[in-house]
This record gives sequence, structure tokens and C-alpha cells, in this order.
Amino acid sequence: MNHEQTPRVLVFSTAYLPLLGGAELAIAHIVKRIPNMRFLIVTGRFSRKNLRYEKVENVEIYRIGIGSKFDKFLLPLWGTVLTFFLVRKYKPAVFWCVMATFASGIAYIINIIRPARARIPIVLTLQEGDSEKHIGRGRMGLIGLSWRLALPRTSALTAISKYLCERARYYGYTGRCEVVPNGVDEAYVSASFKRPPKETLKEDLGIPADAPVILSVSRLVEKNGIDDLLRAFALLAGNTHLVLVGDGPDRKKLVRLAHELGIDIRVHFCGSVNHDGLLRYYRMSDVFCRPSRSEGLGIAFLEAMGAGVPVVATAVGGIRDFLIDGETGVIVRARDPEDIARGIRRVLEDENMSVRIIEQARALVIKKYLWVDIAKKMESVLLDACV
Repeated sequence: MNHEQTPRVLVFSTAYLPLLGGAELAIAHIVKRIPNMRFLIVTGRFSRKNLRYEKVENVEIYRIGIGSKFDKFLLPLWGTVLTFFLVRKYKPAVFWCVMATFASGIAYIINIIRPARARIPIVLTLQEGDSEKHIGRGRMGLIGLSWRLALPRTSALTAISKYLCERARYYGYTGRCEVVPNGVDEAYVSASFKRPPKETLKEDLGIPADAPVILSVSRLVEKNGIDDLLRAFALLAGNTHLVLVGDGPDRKKLVRLAHELGIDIRVHFCGSVNHDGLLRYYRMSDVFCRPSRSEGLGIAFLEAMGAGVPVVATAVGGIRDFLIDGETGVIVRARDPEDIARGIRRVLEDENMSVRIIEQARALVIKKYLWVDIAKKMESVLLDACV
């Protein structure tokens, strides 16, 4: 396929790398595995350190804004102007909107401006992990309104979980919704998989070599239930340690809670970790736990499963697609620290069950959640929309 025949896909995402989140990682993993397409990504800048324009292999990134947290509000106007010129110059075959957000609105505005015969097909991918209440009423009802306006004008819909397909139906979508989940890098489940010695990272964190480690990888925000995890951890034996990877607006509040519970000496707030370095944390850990209150799917759960770490989680949102109690993980009740502690103890104390969970969870990840296979599914959706 020569350069002129390469299908061009205009991608709209409010944020993109180097900012890290499920949606940003999904785009990056997928586009690099579809070399026969050319991707133009329109996104927010959010920091003056981020280049306004960047080209990496088959991907061109256009960052909109002045380099502040308010750039997402500039996207609908500045992004529409930029996209107007990109459409004229490159004649993209399809728009790919990742989440119904500020950036995705650009694609729908462009199609309203263009004559009906010249409209470009829109593929919308639902990645939202917020609660049903937030989607329905968040930002004074604007989030729910954006769903209701976007879904009928969408050519093809994908979602990262069955749960989000169900939410689309609730908001009036009547077409086909294809589940194209987020996934796991092949390195997590490589044939040469071995859990390396844990001592180096434990020593760096000041954790005794024989101490059981509970890991959570998440943004420190209310929906991820880290306050419940801290309260549960306070009920566990004093030789266990809790490692929290990630940052967010609730950090100070959570640090204060750990101190109030008298567990701060055993709780390690590690902040944001480069995604390439996360595997060391998974392989150091004995249990992964994130007692989410809402979840679109959750890449971190799948990464833990791929890396051979038993998962303790709540059966909310898209988690139900992959977590079966006693088979691929342990399910606990949301907002219930005692039950969360019970689930963690269950993993630490029942070695036979833990081994079974590790084997079956990794087999499921290999079968359904590797990025190489997910990219093929997304490529098929995009090509079908081009026709």
C-alpha cells in the first residue's frame, strides 16, 4: 500500500501522551499496531513542555491550547478551526472519537458544517469510567447531554466493556455496539514469564523482604475507593505493606487518613510511575486491590492479571467482564472495608486458590486482552466505517 492509498484517520481525544490514562494508553497501543493507517491526533496541550506538533512513525499529534489545565475548554473552538484545515489538506476517511468529550465534539461540529454528502463517518469509542450519576448529571447535565447528542450521529460505536454498551442503549443508541476492550502489553504475559527477585524494589521502598505486599495502581480520586482500601488495610496483619502507585487530587487527604489510622509507616505513596516501569511493581506484589466505586473496564486490573498477581476488586461496571470470584480473582463489596480486608486475607491465606486464580486469570488475558489482538479488532471497525 503506497502513501496515497493509506487510509487517514483523524483521532479526537481530550488528552494524549505523555498524559497517562486508560484512553490515552489505548490510543497509543492501538495506533502503533496498525502501520497500514496514518493517524492524525487532535488533543489538548495541557503543559508548555508538550510540543504543539509531533510526528512519531505513522502518527501526527496536534496539541491545542496554551499549555494549561484549561486547554480542554479551548478544544471545541480552536480544534474545530484546525480540523477544518486538516480535513481539507488530508481528506481523512474516518473520524475516531475517544470518549464523548470536549475533543470529540469537534468531529460532530465539522459534520454539521459540511454538506450531508460530504460528511465523514464517525467512530465513537466509549472509555468512560465515571459513575452513572456523574455521566447523567455531571457538569450540570452536560455530560449526559453530550451522549444523547453524539450517539444518534455516530456511524459506528465501540465500547471497552459490555457495561458501557448498556449505558449507550440507556441514552438512546439503537445501532450495533461492538466491545473492543482495553488490554495488556505482550511483555506482561511473555512466554519467558518469570517473577524476578522482589528484594531490589522492596529494599528501595524500605519494605522487609518477607513482608506481603498489596499493590494498587490508580489515580487518587474518589471513584477508585482508595480510602476504603486504607481502612481495610488497617484491619490486616502488621507485617503487610501497601504500595500505592499513582497520583491525584485526593493524595493529601489519603496521606492524612493513613496517619490517622496509624498505618502510615506501612503505606507507601509512590506517586506516578512511568508505564514502562510498572511491571516491576506488579511482579513485586502478592495481591492487587482497587475497590472501585465505578469503572469502565480498568487496564490496571488486567495488567495485574497478566503479570501473575491475584486481583481483589469490586464487581462494578466493566470489571464484571473479566472478574469471576474464585476463578479469575476475588470479588468484594464496594464501600465495605471489612469485606475488602476479608478478600485480601483470602488470597494471602489460601495458596491453592491463589495459584488457580493466577493461572486462569493469565489465560483469560492471553485469550481476550492482548493489545495485538485488540488493535486488529479496532482496525476492522475503522476500515468498515471507511466504506
